[in-house]
Amino acid sequence: MLTLYQLCFLIGGSFTLLSALAGFDGADIDSDWEIDSDYEVDPHAGNGLEQRERGELETIVKPRRGIGLPIFKLRFWTFGSCFFGLTGLLLSRIQPALPPLLVLGLAIAIGTLCGTAIVWVLHSLRQREANSLVRTGDLAGLSGIVEIPFDSSSRGKVRVNAKGMMIDFTASTQEAVVFAKGERVVIVGVEGSRIWVVSEKSFKTAT
Repeated sequence: MLTLYQLCFLIGGSFTLLSALAGFDGADIDSDWEIDSDYEVDPHAGNGLEQRERGELETIVKPRRGIGLPIFKLRFWTFGSCFFGLTGLLLSRIQPALPPLLVLGLAIAIGTLCGTAIVWVLHSLRQREANSLVRTGDLAGLSGIVEIPFDSSSRGKVRVNAKGMMIDFTASTQEAVVFAKGERVVIVGVEGSRIWVVSEKSFKTAT
């Protein structure tokens, strides 16, 4: 078991150190692991063009109130494994007479507790940074990068940098093209929980 503790502490500690050097939230190591985003689209926001005509700018992106059990977040496993390994090593050294199963149980409990606590703290800090809420009027004309390919008959996902926040939106298009992963598109409208996009080439031609 000592080897397991050492390995977990080495790997988890390395990622923890890298996160600390990047400012913890500076390196988005969760982007490919998180099942639920830290932000969600307000389905009552309506169409962005209509809102501008009425002079209304309702918030369409708002931070979620809770994240639940963060087992699908890479940060949880990173910090959790670090404290799991550290606890196991310390108990094995300081209290060598403790039963191995008891040490394992304590290491799992402390690792889970610390990993969950750190994820919740970082999530709370991210919510505070979202006080400058993104509104429908802020989205029109912004460019984004396709994360999940789509065409006019399907929906995909587009990642948009809005006011310093990287936000994933469900996206649709009326263009007869297939948007591949990594392709840049431009937002031309918002409808419910979706954004409507066109290719950068089409947008530049129209303007």
